[in-house]
Amino acid sequence: MRKIFMLCLAGALALAAASCKEDKKVVTLQTITVSGQMYEVKSAFYTENPAEEGGEAGFMLGLFPTVLTTIPEEEPSFYIGIEISESLCGKTIDLTKPIVKSGTLEPYLGIIASADGTTIEIDNSEGSIDISVQEADSPLTVTSGSLKVTKNGGDFSVKFFVNLSDGRYIATNWKGTAKKVEIPG
Repeated sequence: MRKIFMLCLAGALALAAASCKEDKKVVTLQTITVSGQMYEVKSAFYTENPAEEGGEAGFMLGLFPTVLTTIPEEEPSFYIGIEISESLCGKTIDLTKPIVKSGTLEPYLGIIASADGTTIEIDNSEGSIDISVQEADSPLTVTSGSLKVTKNGGDFSVKFFVNLSDGRYIATNWKGTAKKVEIPG
């Protein structure tokens, strides 16, 4: 009987040791990337955008690599912002194609990314994709990209990437809670 017990114990120990060797720690980074620079998201803020003149309601989300207690008054040197209408939330959006009006409301999507003093804005609304660099129109195009944003109260999930025709790459992989703020009108 003792021999059977020892064999069972040895088998259990061998199984436990083997399963411990198989354990892999999975770490999900909460990151923003602009032009090759990747940072962990340390602050997130959002504002609600009410519906206006044929448009629809939505929100703006800002992701920052520094710990902030409030949204910065000056434009930070590195961040990603997304402005999106409610009807686009929860959908995977192909960023190479313009968003078109469906029904009576005009959906909108804007992405802004800043790194080292260079700001890139992608405006995908009203049936066209317009890209500006440093607030000047640009001939750049989106060569590939997708975006999916989900929102539940102040909890967000953002997964997006975009490749531009000049080789710049912007991406976000973030899930977390953002602080709601009011922007004075």
